[in-house]
Amino acid sequence: MVRQAVREKLILTNPCADVKAPKGEASVKDTLTFDELQLLANTPTRAGEVKRAFLFSCVTGLRWVDVSAITWTNADMKNKVLKVFQSKTAKTVVVNLTDTALRLLGKPGKPGEKIFDLPTANGANKALRLWLERAEIPKKITWHCARHSFGTNLVFHGADVFVTSKLLGHTSMKHTQRYVRAAEEMKRDAINKLPGIQLK
Repeated sequence: MVRQAVREKLILTNPCADVKAPKGEASVKDTLTFDELQLLANTPTRAGEVKRAFLFSCVTGLRWVDVSAITWTNADMKNKVLKVFQSKTAKTVVVNLTDTALRLLGKPGKPGEKIFDLPTANGANKALRLWLERAEIPKKITWHCARHSFGTNLVFHGADVFVTSKLLGHTSMKHTQRYVRAAEEMKRDAINKLPGIQLK
């Protein structure tokens, strides 16, 4: 934004030019397991559209910006696919729709009509926080965590990392490795929940 302001001569110099981004590992985002997603699906909320769209993101891996913009023109219900132009990568991706995703889409509307009637991103995240509190899920979840949950759950349940990378539209396997680490942590947590054996 600052660079654009310099290009448009709204400001003379970029005050951020010498700021260096911190190096190191990206922080690990909280993800939702399938059990937690089921708990959320069973938890009522006043924000029904947020609930429907968030769960849709969790089962398709689509970003907020994509889910909030898709219209019925994008949906091919007969062939169970959704064609989405992803603004972040500037590519059109084809999303295969599971039965759950189709149910979340609901009854088709008019071509050009938005599939989800959502508030602003901040409004949606606020509704999401309240819904998580009601479901008693003590994780810090934002909309983008839906995408992380999708990728992590794919790897956790045995999907090939390369396939997961393609489904998420990653340009590099480096991004997909985050989901591998998160899935490994989920497996460790699952093992740690096993009851111990009393030895004599």
